Amino acid sequence: MRRIAAIAVFALVASAAQAQQPTADPAACTQFDWSLLREQAWFSAAGLPRVESGGRLAAAMPAALLGLKPLAEVASPFPPSREAKPGTYAGVLHLDAPLAPGAYQVTLSDRAWVDVSQDGHTTRPPTAHTQRHGCPMLAKSVRFQLGTAPITLLVSNAAADSIRIAVSPVD
Repeated sequence: MRRIAAIAVFALVASAAQAQQPTADPAACTQFDWSLLREQAWFSAAGLPRVESGGRLAAAMPAALLGLKPLAEVASPFPPSREAKPGTYAGVLHLDAPLAPGAYQVTLSDRAWVDVSQDGHTTRPPTAHTQRHGCPMLAKSVRFQLGTAPITLLVSNAAADSIRIAVSPVD
């Protein structure tokens, strides 16, 4: 009897966990406010480089798998614009200065928060964002107006220890 009860509880917990997971829906990939097909191709590419938190994204490849750490292990270079939730992951990514000022977008494969700084102290306010559930490998894209100074990204509130990230000029 106890075994049947344990199986029933396990099935109930598994069912509840599955209900909380967003269902993959490839059609959702075309419902963002702007096209993310380029980023989806980058995220799907074989050999997507891995960059650990604190590392630098090479200019030759605008996308990478960013290795994240438990929140308590990440020294934030500037105050995040949103308080991080306990039990989440975070990471820092550095980029060289853009060649030209303008609109740039940061795209993430999973739900997380992203802050951008070009002076190492303050965050740039986003100019637009789009987010959808159910698209495999794409969760959100945030646009920023950037100048020609080096960029530091702070990713926080991630549920896992890695996330795909792309930084590119707006088309």
